[in-house]
Amino acid sequence: MVDDLGYGDLGCYGATKIKTPNIDALAAGGIRFTDAHSPDSVCTPTRYGVLTGRYSWRGRLKKKVLWSGYEPLLIERGRKTVGHMMKELGYHTAHVGKWHLGWGDGKPADFAAKVLPRGPKQLGFDYSFVTASAKNMYPTAFVENHRVVGKLVLDPKPATDFDKKNVRGARLIAEDWDIRRVDEIYTDKTLSFIRKHHATRPNQPFYIHLPYEAPHKPNDVPDRFRGKSGLSERSDQVLALDWMVGELMRCLDELGLTRNTLVIFTSDNGAEPDGTARKKGHKTNGEFRGQKRTLYEGGHRVPFIARWPEKIAAGAKSDVLICLTDMMATFAAMTGYSLTNTMGEDSYNVLPALLGEKKAIRTSIVHHDIRGALGIRVGKWKYLAKSGRVNYGEGKGGALYDMEADWRETTNLYDSRPDVVKELKAILEKQRRDGRTTPARSIR
Repeated sequence: MVDDLGYGDLGCYGATKIKTPNIDALAAGGIRFTDAHSPDSVCTPTRYGVLTGRYSWRGRLKKKVLWSGYEPLLIERGRKTVGHMMKELGYHTAHVGKWHLGWGDGKPADFAAKVLPRGPKQLGFDYSFVTASAKNMYPTAFVENHRVVGKLVLDPKPATDFDKKNVRGARLIAEDWDIRRVDEIYTDKTLSFIRKHHATRPNQPFYIHLPYEAPHKPNDVPDRFRGKSGLSERSDQVLALDWMVGELMRCLDELGLTRNTLVIFTSDNGAEPDGTARKKGHKTNGEFRGQKRTLYEGGHRVPFIARWPEKIAAGAKSDVLICLTDMMATFAAMTGYSLTNTMGEDSYNVLPALLGEKKAIRTSIVHHDIRGALGIRVGKWKYLAKSGRVNYGEGKGGALYDMEADWRETTNLYDSRPDVVKELKAILEKQRRDGRTTPARSIR
């Protein structure tokens, strides 16, 4: 899962200005979804949703993101994750990449401690190599198996007003921190994990959760990628990301693991606008309205590619509606794991869609933005609630769009279809009140 990559950023999704041959090859070898969505239009809550199969707004994070590594772990004690599930099934599990979910419980984590409190290990991951929060947040450092990597020093840059307001601890940074190499290091760690696993545990399956930080700002890249896109620094970072995906796929090929390994590529939310690239003809979110942080399609409709040569037909495309929270129930169906009623409350089994079936699985999906506003899609209809300063209704009480006839979201039907507005409001309220969108599960 990458960070802030838009629907229009890849060749296989229509981009003509950026070249992404490795990701395009991944799509050509599997299935590409055109109606896949992140559960949120920003980072932290989506990460919660992917790992738990539950909408983040049902918990303590009603809006915004975690602003530093000093925040308590967002995933509640006792809540099982995809990591727990795969570990229980006998998989060798790893989380490599951006963390951005906090550490411990209650008081801010002490990054001078030998071992950090509750985090990836307690969520089911045998091995972890993550950022303390993110590449551009404090503390700015890597953490391997709950131990800070390298020496931390106080950032010599003066604190900003944002830092003073949001960072709950010292502005620490690793002494040798090189932001240009963050994703390259994630790639190296992942390759090392795969090769070591194959050499020492050839008969054990593995599960890797790999959240890259590209192309989230700041768009610093290794020198060999700088200027190569001919568009912008952000576009250079997309090229670097594509190369990294290629390195991972080549590793699977070399080890003979490609045929029976499911690889999923997606993004945590939509993209930021890139004015420099846009002047040269590249639109990060394609023709969709909006961007990261919003409830419009550009905020949450994301690329989603799945390759599994043994099971998924090459060159397939699906228009089935799916959400990233669906990974928990889907992996459970693949492996025969029985989810309990307190797991994956917003997670649907979309394995049939991965395998090429066209039948709709979800009847709805709830959208959530950075300010806490909610929206809901039911069939062809999409309702966006007016919430505080957020005015998706352009002066009206909210917004309603017909996504079949108006997927660019240009014509607000809120006033002309009060019957549909009433119905969608009721469905949204029921899903909030029920604490889940999936039917209750039978417990054997």
